[in-house]
Amino acid sequence: MKAFLRPAIVFAIAGSLPFISNAGENSPKEVAAVAPPACEWSGFYLGLSAGGQFGHSEDHDLGLNNVSAYNAPDRPWGYHEDGVSVSEQMGFNWQLGHFVFGPEVEAGYMNLKGSGFEPGDPHDTDGSSKSDLFATFRGRVGYAAGCWLFYGTGGGIGVNYTTRVFDDTVTAPNGLDRIDAHREHFELGYTAGGGVERMFNMWGHRWSVKVEYLYFDLGNQGFSATSANGFGPYHWHGDTTGHIVRAGFNYHF
Repeated sequence: MKAFLRPAIVFAIAGSLPFISNAGENSPKEVAAVAPPACEWSGFYLGLSAGGQFGHSEDHDLGLNNVSAYNAPDRPWGYHEDGVSVSEQMGFNWQLGHFVFGPEVEAGYMNLKGSGFEPGDPHDTDGSSKSDLFATFRGRVGYAAGCWLFYGTGGGIGVNYTTRVFDDTVTAPNGLDRIDAHREHFELGYTAGGGVERMFNMWGHRWSVKVEYLYFDLGNQGFSATSANGFGPYHWHGDTTGHIVRAGFNYHF
């Protein structure tokens, strides 16, 4: 009897080994958690930007002859203008894969300051420009490569802008009449450009820094005035274009 039981026990143990092995292979395995994206661009953001601007302004006398032109013949002239630009921006991003898009608005201070004398004689007619408050209303469309965002932007710009033609009859060689023609208005135009933005996750919050370029065009500014001797009115229009180069940061909610 013992001789019979011993082989039976051996065969039973040997037969059970494959089932024990398969049971280990079929046991539940732990699934590794999927890490969240390193940088998520979707959502509302708020930030500050600062830099400088430089550009060009021109003045054109619209008079056609010695009667209708202040200094005939018309000699359009231009001058360089530059200044600082500081603003606060806010916007919202939607992200679809690598595609990021959304609106951005900003408001701040920008000084479009410059001046230049009309060429020729008399040489006492001066054109000038200046500004203070400005705002832009733009869309942004970009490509997100992880924590980097490369984007283009474009839309409208408004600037509280003053353009002026002034003749004080003092600067030699001078004429015999004086005039102060100017226009102060919240001028509207268009702007377009692009930038690069880099996001950082710090202290459990999302921050980003950026560099950005914008081109802007304020179009034509028409203005007129009557001279001190009662002649006129004389009419001008000004053209202003410029470039903004700046850096900034955003906090992402």
